[in-house]
Amino acid sequence: MWIKNTSGKKDAMLTFATFSFGVVTLNIFLSTISSISIGDKVFEFALMESGAMATYLAATFSAYVTRRWTDKKYIPSEEKKEE
Repeated sequence: MWIKNTSGKKDAMLTFATFSFGVVTLNIFLSTISSISIGDKVFEFALMESGAMATYLAATFSAYVTRRWTDKKYIPSEEKKEE
């Protein structure tokens, strides 16, 4: 269920950041279409506020980058010896 990072470990933050990017991209795509008619039903799509999209992406990606930086900075001494 989780996406693996470059270290080969399952990574919840990377999964969430990827999901967030997909949600924002899908929202932008659907808002350019504006509406879809299927028979009698009309589905209309509104654009998310750009500030909300930027905040959503910035928070998830910065959390992922910060966690990766922390993992790299504080490698346990046993793992350092293996490298």
